[in-house]
Amino acid sequence: MKISPLLAALAATLTFVVAPVLAQEAVWQSSYQLEAAGKYTEALAAIDGVAANGPDAELKILRRGWLYYLPGHFDESIREYRLAIERNPKSVDARLGLTLPLLAAKRWREAEQSAQAVLTLAPSNYTGMLRLIIALEAQKDWALMLKTAAAMVVSYPSDANAVVYLARANAWLGKRDEAVAAYSATLSRYPGHLEAKAYLAQK
Repeated sequence: MKISPLLAALAATLTFVVAPVLAQEAVWQSSYQLEAAGKYTEALAAIDGVAANGPDAELKILRRGWLYYLPGHFDESIREYRLAIERNPKSVDARLGLTLPLLAAKRWREAEQSAQAVLTLAPSNYTGMLRLIIALEAQKDWALMLKTAAAMVVSYPSDANAVVYLARANAWLGKRDEAVAAYSATLSRYPGHLEAKAYLAQK
Protein backbone atom coordinates (compact mmCIF):
# COMPACT_ATOMS: atom_id res chain seq x y z
CA MET A 1 0.00 0.00 0.00
CA LYS A 2 1.37 3.38 -0.98
CA ILE A 3 1.62 5.95 1.83
CA SER A 4 0.67 9.47 0.90
CA PRO A 5 3.30 12.20 1.26
CA LEU A 6 1.13 13.86 3.95
CA LEU A 7 0.99 10.71 6.09
CA ALA A 8 4.70 10.14 5.63
CA ALA A 9 5.43 13.67 6.77
CA LEU A 10 3.13 13.25 9.79
CA ALA A 11 4.84 10.00 10.77
CA ALA A 12 8.22 11.64 10.53
CA THR A 13 7.03 14.51 12.73
CA LEU A 14 5.66 12.13 15.36
CA THR A 15 8.92 10.21 15.42
CA PHE A 16 10.82 13.46 15.89
CA VAL A 17 8.59 14.38 18.88
CA VAL A 18 8.16 10.97 20.53
CA ALA A 19 11.78 9.77 20.40
CA PRO A 20 13.14 12.38 22.87
CA VAL A 21 10.19 11.75 25.21
CA LEU A 22 10.91 8.03 25.27
CA ALA A 23 14.60 8.69 25.84
CA GLN A 24 13.76 10.96 28.80
CA GLU A 25 11.45 8.31 30.21
CA ALA A 26 14.28 5.78 30.03
CA VAL A 27 16.55 8.14 31.98
CA TRP A 28 14.07 8.39 34.86
CA GLN A 29 13.32 4.68 34.80
CA SER A 30 17.02 3.92 35.04
CA SER A 31 17.41 6.29 38.00
CA TYR A 32 14.49 4.75 39.89
CA GLN A 33 15.75 1.22 39.24
CA LEU A 34 19.23 2.11 40.45
CA GLU A 35 17.76 3.68 43.60
CA ALA A 36 15.78 0.50 44.29
CA ALA A 37 19.05 -1.43 44.04
CA GLY A 38 20.70 0.90 46.56
CA LYS A 39 23.00 2.40 43.91
CA TYR A 40 22.43 6.03 44.83
CA THR A 41 25.52 7.50 43.15
CA GLU A 42 24.59 5.79 39.89
CA ALA A 43 20.97 6.90 40.29
CA LEU A 44 22.20 10.49 40.57
CA ALA A 45 24.42 10.11 37.54
CA ALA A 46 21.53 8.74 35.50
CA ILE A 47 19.73 12.08 35.62
CA ASP A 48 22.77 14.27 35.00
CA GLY A 49 21.68 14.83 31.43
CA VAL A 50 18.24 16.19 32.36
CA ALA A 51 18.18 19.81 31.21
CA ALA A 52 18.75 22.34 33.98
CA ASN A 53 16.09 24.62 32.53
CA GLY A 54 13.81 22.04 30.94
CA PRO A 55 10.35 20.88 32.05
CA ASP A 56 11.82 18.36 34.51
CA ALA A 57 14.41 20.72 36.00
CA GLU A 58 12.60 21.13 39.32
CA LEU A 59 12.00 17.40 39.61
CA LYS A 60 15.70 16.81 38.96
CA ILE A 61 16.68 19.04 41.90
CA LEU A 62 14.16 17.41 44.24
CA ARG A 63 15.35 13.98 43.23
CA ARG A 64 18.97 14.93 43.80
CA GLY A 65 18.00 16.08 47.30
CA TRP A 66 16.37 12.72 47.95
CA LEU A 67 19.22 10.66 46.49
CA TYR A 68 21.80 12.52 48.57
CA TYR A 69 19.66 12.06 51.69
CA LEU A 70 19.32 8.28 51.37
CA PRO A 71 23.03 7.42 51.84
CA GLY A 72 23.50 10.09 54.52
CA HIS A 73 25.01 12.94 52.52
CA PHE A 74 22.97 15.45 54.46
CA ASP A 75 24.81 18.66 53.58
CA GLU A 76 24.46 17.93 49.87
CA SER A 77 20.80 17.03 50.35
CA ILE A 78 20.14 20.26 52.23
CA ARG A 79 21.83 22.22 49.44
CA GLU A 80 19.62 20.66 46.77
CA TYR A 81 16.37 21.13 48.69
CA ARG A 82 17.25 24.76 49.39
CA LEU A 83 17.96 25.24 45.70
CA ALA A 84 14.52 23.78 44.95
CA ILE A 85 12.93 26.22 47.43
CA GLU A 86 14.80 29.11 45.86
CA ARG A 87 13.47 28.02 42.48
CA ASN A 88 9.90 27.54 43.74
CA PRO A 89 9.21 29.16 47.15
CA LYS A 90 5.68 27.69 47.17
CA SER A 91 6.89 24.10 46.88
CA VAL A 92 5.61 22.06 49.81
CA ASP A 93 7.56 19.10 48.43
CA ALA A 94 10.86 20.95 48.70
CA ARG A 95 10.21 22.22 52.22
CA LEU A 96 9.13 18.79 53.43
CA GLY A 97 12.17 17.31 51.73
CA LEU A 98 14.43 19.76 53.54
CA THR A 99 13.15 18.57 56.91
CA LEU A 100 14.52 15.07 56.27
CA PRO A 101 18.27 15.80 56.19
CA LEU A 102 17.88 18.48 58.86
CA LEU A 103 16.25 16.02 61.24
CA ALA A 104 18.74 13.30 60.36
CA ALA A 105 21.62 15.70 61.02
CA LYS A 106 20.01 16.70 64.34
CA ARG A 107 19.75 20.31 63.26
CA TRP A 108 16.58 20.58 65.27
CA ARG A 109 15.98 24.32 65.18
CA GLU A 110 16.38 24.49 61.41
CA ALA A 111 14.13 21.46 61.02
CA GLU A 112 11.52 23.20 63.17
CA GLN A 113 11.71 26.30 61.00
CA SER A 114 11.41 24.25 57.83
CA ALA A 115 8.38 22.37 59.16
CA GLN A 116 6.78 25.65 60.22
CA ALA A 117 7.31 26.93 56.67
CA VAL A 118 5.46 23.85 55.37
CA LEU A 119 2.52 24.61 57.64
CA THR A 120 2.48 28.22 56.52
CA LEU A 121 1.99 27.00 52.95
CA ALA A 122 -0.22 24.04 53.84
CA PRO A 123 -1.86 24.35 57.28
CA SER A 124 -2.61 20.99 58.91
CA ASN A 125 -0.31 19.11 56.52
CA TYR A 126 0.14 15.75 58.25
CA THR A 127 3.81 15.22 57.50
CA GLY A 128 4.67 18.82 58.29
CA MET A 129 2.97 18.60 61.68
CA LEU A 130 4.60 15.28 62.51
CA ARG A 131 8.09 16.49 61.64
CA LEU A 132 7.55 19.70 63.57
CA ILE A 133 6.61 17.65 66.63
CA ILE A 134 9.75 15.52 66.24
CA ALA A 135 11.93 18.64 66.09
CA LEU A 136 10.19 20.15 69.11
CA GLU A 137 10.53 16.97 71.14
CA ALA A 138 14.26 16.87 70.42
CA GLN A 139 14.52 20.45 71.71
CA LYS A 140 12.39 19.59 74.77
CA ASP A 141 9.94 22.33 73.86
CA TRP A 142 7.10 20.49 75.56
CA ALA A 143 4.62 23.38 75.54
CA LEU A 144 4.79 23.95 71.79
CA MET A 145 4.93 20.21 71.23
CA LEU A 146 1.70 19.87 73.21
CA LYS A 147 0.04 22.65 71.23
CA THR A 148 1.07 21.13 67.90
CA ALA A 149 0.08 17.59 68.91
CA ALA A 150 -3.32 18.84 70.08
CA ALA A 151 -3.88 20.55 66.73
CA MET A 152 -2.79 17.38 64.96
CA VAL A 153 -5.31 15.31 66.91
CA VAL A 154 -8.06 17.72 65.85
CA SER A 155 -7.09 17.35 62.20
CA TYR A 156 -6.37 13.61 62.35
CA PRO A 157 -8.47 12.19 65.21
CA SER A 158 -8.02 8.56 64.19
CA ASP A 159 -4.23 8.76 63.96
CA ALA A 160 -2.33 6.95 66.69
CA ASN A 161 0.88 8.95 66.20
CA ALA A 162 -0.87 12.23 66.94
CA VAL A 163 -2.39 10.90 70.16
CA VAL A 164 0.91 9.35 71.30
CA TYR A 165 2.72 12.65 70.93
CA LEU A 166 -0.10 14.42 72.75
CA ALA A 167 0.23 11.91 75.59
CA ARG A 168 4.01 12.22 75.65
CA ALA A 169 3.92 16.02 75.80
CA ASN A 170 1.43 15.93 78.66
CA ALA A 171 3.59 13.41 80.49
CA TRP A 172 6.70 15.57 80.17
CA LEU A 173 4.74 18.56 81.45
CA GLY A 174 3.62 16.56 84.49
CA LYS A 175 -0.03 16.52 83.44
CA ARG A 176 -0.67 12.91 84.41
CA ASP A 177 -4.46 12.90 84.06
CA GLU A 178 -4.23 14.30 80.54
CA ALA A 179 -1.41 11.88 79.70
CA VAL A 180 -3.44 8.92 80.98
CA ALA A 181 -6.41 10.01 78.89
CA ALA A 182 -4.27 10.38 75.77
CA TYR A 183 -2.44 7.08 76.26
CA SER A 184 -5.80 5.35 76.82
CA ALA A 185 -7.00 6.90 73.57
CA THR A 186 -3.83 5.57 71.92
CA LEU A 187 -4.79 2.00 72.82
CA SER A 188 -8.14 2.50 71.08
CA ARG A 189 -6.29 3.39 67.90
CA TYR A 190 -3.32 1.03 68.33
CA PRO A 191 -4.17 -1.87 70.65
CA GLY A 192 -1.07 -3.22 72.35
CA HIS A 193 0.97 -0.01 71.94
CA LEU A 194 3.94 -0.66 74.23
CA GLU A 195 4.63 2.92 75.29
CA ALA A 196 0.99 3.52 76.17
CA LYS A 197 0.72 0.26 78.13
CA ALA A 198 3.94 0.97 80.03
CA TYR A 199 2.81 4.43 81.06
CA LEU A 200 -0.65 3.29 82.11
CA ALA A 201 0.91 0.48 84.19
CA GLN A 202 2.72 3.04 86.34
CA LYS A 203 1.32 3.57 89.82
